[in-house]
Amino acid sequence: MITGCRSMPNSAHESQMAYYPIRIVASETGVNAITLRAWERRYGLITPKRTAKGHRLYTEQDIQLIRKVVSLLNRGIPISQAQAMIANGEATDDVPLRTPDRPSQWQHYREDLNRAVQEFDDQAMAALFNEVSQFFPIDVALRFLFIPLYRHLQDSLTRPQGMARLRFYAAFLQARLAWRLSEQESGDGPSVIIANCTHDDDIDQLLLAILLRQHGLNPVWFSGTLTPQQISELLPLPRWRALVLHIRSDPGDMQYNQLETLARDGGLPVFVNGHSPAAQNTLLARGLICLQDDLHQAALNIRDMLTGFDQ
Repeated sequence: MITGCRSMPNSAHESQMAYYPIRIVASETGVNAITLRAWERRYGLITPKRTAKGHRLYTEQDIQLIRKVVSLLNRGIPISQAQAMIANGEATDDVPLRTPDRPSQWQHYREDLNRAVQEFDDQAMAALFNEVSQFFPIDVALRFLFIPLYRHLQDSLTRPQGMARLRFYAAFLQARLAWRLSEQESGDGPSVIIANCTHDDDIDQLLLAILLRQHGLNPVWFSGTLTPQQISELLPLPRWRALVLHIRSDPGDMQYNQLETLARDGGLPVFVNGHSPAAQNTLLARGLICLQDDLHQAALNIRDMLTGFDQ
């Protein structure tokens, strides 16, 4: 049930309708206020009511429309195509993910982003990030644009300047994700430690933190590397409800033992990612909760387990 609604009794029909301010709509749909305004201004996707002071108010129908747009975006359909499909009544579950006969909006973005990385052009990357973030929810933009290039650069380290490009892009992406996390409103859900027990980039942990905050949790991200011992020193604080740790692909006996101690003595669920499939059975046997590679599904699983855990 959505709370925080108000009515605008301009007519007998409208007096029976509920209206929601933009902050409630952003919370319910996962689309931030900047993107909602951009969809209205550039694409005319939603036409909210206005109060006497000019504040936007949305109906239940507007919220359902926004969710339909997000559903299409999550299947790889660009915003301009999603707009046309909804207008033509084509927004159904059997819509193909892409049209191979012409370059997609995502393809143009990918080419521009790759060019900026190849040329070490941070200003071009910043401009592209700002544009894409304006018209797409951040998790959609990450899934179809920014993270795929990061994975590609990880697989291209043996090429000339491969490591330099990865480090250049990772620094940019991590800074932007940290900024996006800091600007998201905190939810009323459980507070969760998000930490990295390796020397890998924090990008996956930052993305997971952003997704958890979209689901109403309060992730607190710790940058850099923390050992299980250092993390255990945080646990006396009463606010924490879970740990989400990025660990080595093959933890080794020492880290296995440290993680087991953390799970046993900390009194909180300990979720882990980054491990190889071969390590999963050992981690489970030692009391850890293994997350899948799909971070969107991992965030949902954490949310479901913690809301049940709190109850």
